[in-house]
Amino acid sequence: MKRRFPPMHGRARGFSLIEMVAAFLVFAIAIGVLMSVLTASMRNTRMSSEYTMAALWAQTKLDVVGVGIPVEEGHSSGRFDDAYAWDLDIRKVDVAAIEPPPQLAAGNAQQMAQAQNQARNAQAQAMQAMQQGMGGPQDAPFDLYQVDLVVSWGGRFGGKSRTAHFITLRAVNPEQANNGMPGMGMNMPNPMKRPR
Repeated sequence: MKRRFPPMHGRARGFSLIEMVAAFLVFAIAIGVLMSVLTASMRNTRMSSEYTMAALWAQTKLDVVGVGIPVEEGHSSGRFDDAYAWDLDIRKVDVAAIEPPPQLAAGNAQQMAQAQNQARNAQAQAMQAMQQGMGGPQDAPFDLYQVDLVVSWGGRFGGKSRTAHFITLRAVNPEQANNGMPGMGMNMPNPMKRPR
């Protein structure tokens, strides 16, 4: 008597070779994408840390301008450490040549007209004060200096050189600078002047 085996409808079958190759390809692509995301994340973290360090070095340099270093026109450069260098440029700003930015009126035509009238009134008052000799942009009680600092790093061992640019303004009372006030006096040595 022949023995019959039931059909294998309910039993699990194994994976075919094509299914295994397809699963391996999907896994390899996913790993590749994950590795590229990880690499970009590490690069961005390193760049962020470098820019943060450059900002901290810049803050230490800019904090002493006007306190430990007299504010005078000139150019100087140097190094913070083996990796970071600085380039400092101080220029006097002509206060009379500065024009205030136009006021942007957000809203309807009435607000726009009101802002224009206020600007005309302010300009007329400034002109009247200048004509009467009561002060104005030409008679400012201070000298204004623009301080440009460029911090650079990298470029060693074939790496890419990077820079960060920082700009600030310093106001100096000319009378205090001439009377020998601390940090701005004439008696202190000026590291901004280059030897001739």
